[in-house]
Amino acid sequence: MKSIDTDRARQRAQTLHAQAHVIDAEGVGVLMPHMHLPQPDFEGRSHLDRALAGGLTAMNTTMGVGGVCAGQDNLRSLMNSMYGYQVYFRLHADKLLHVESADDIDEAKRSGRLGIIFGVQDIAPKIEGDLTLLWNLHKLGLRVAQLTHNDRNALGCGCLAPNDDGLTQFGKAAVREMNRIGILPDLAHGGMRTALDAIDCSETPILISHANARAVTAHPRNATDEVLRALAARGGVIGVTFYAPFCQTESGRHPNAADVADHIAYIADLVGPDHVGLGTDQFESESEVRYAAFGVQFADTQRGFTREAVYATDLERVEKLPNLTLELVRRGFSDEDVLKILGGNHLRVFRAAWSR
Repeated sequence: MKSIDTDRARQRAQTLHAQAHVIDAEGVGVLMPHMHLPQPDFEGRSHLDRALAGGLTAMNTTMGVGGVCAGQDNLRSLMNSMYGYQVYFRLHADKLLHVESADDIDEAKRSGRLGIIFGVQDIAPKIEGDLTLLWNLHKLGLRVAQLTHNDRNALGCGCLAPNDDGLTQFGKAAVREMNRIGILPDLAHGGMRTALDAIDCSETPILISHANARAVTAHPRNATDEVLRALAARGGVIGVTFYAPFCQTESGRHPNAADVADHIAYIADLVGPDHVGLGTDQFESESEVRYAAFGVQFADTQRGFTREAVYATDLERVEKLPNLTLELVRRGFSDEDVLKILGGNHLRVFRAAWSR
């Protein structure tokens, strides 16, 4: 794509970013997933205020504890996390809005609040083999459910499982039930065969909340061209992540906003700009202990990046989201496509999945 004049690009990017529904399909959380505490301030500004300053309209959050060095990841931890958010919504009703429908994202944009979408990474341990719990969790506000994490579970296989046997019969039943009640299946962290099975099984478009293109960065957490094509053929969207090990395009060089845009451009060229969005996986307050624990359990997900520098340069914190918009404009993306990538594509998929 042809680059354009820097001053003109900056002005256009500012206008588009202000106009957009900026949606992060995996923002991890405004509260830390394993405790009822907000993410810490940076230079005297709260994470919530910085998110709003960065133009963020809505984010999918991680409910529960995640299972690594944080306690048992089960139904009780998920419901406890949901309770904490409900309290936080009341404490900051002027800045936060619980998203239960796509219209709520429109309202968050209109009112200048941050919309919070309840999601989970690895739904299997939360439902404990009982699909009826999905209906109950939907009633409590759950709207996005990642089928697996990195390993095998009762629904299917994660991307780091030694052998990907695909979606199980229970997994297929879970996808159908999510379709029926209005929970969006999420294939992030999934193995490629499991992902293809889920896309084929689902009656609604599917989400890959946070991953990149494997053809650009060869990492098992990233999606193959085959999966990207299948996802797009069924109307789905992948959220491109800023997590450095998944967006690094040149060994030995720390990735930056241009590398993230490389992934977006590759996916847009492969399957069209209607099927790519943002899924930052930004979590500014990851603890030293948990980060080290991840390195032991899932070593390849870190690839030598330190906790302090595990995101792309210029996109390390939530208030820096406008830097990516500027990069997209510089690349020559049209206004329409920039608005789609920043959030319009996710909003379309949310409407399709949640209007059940």
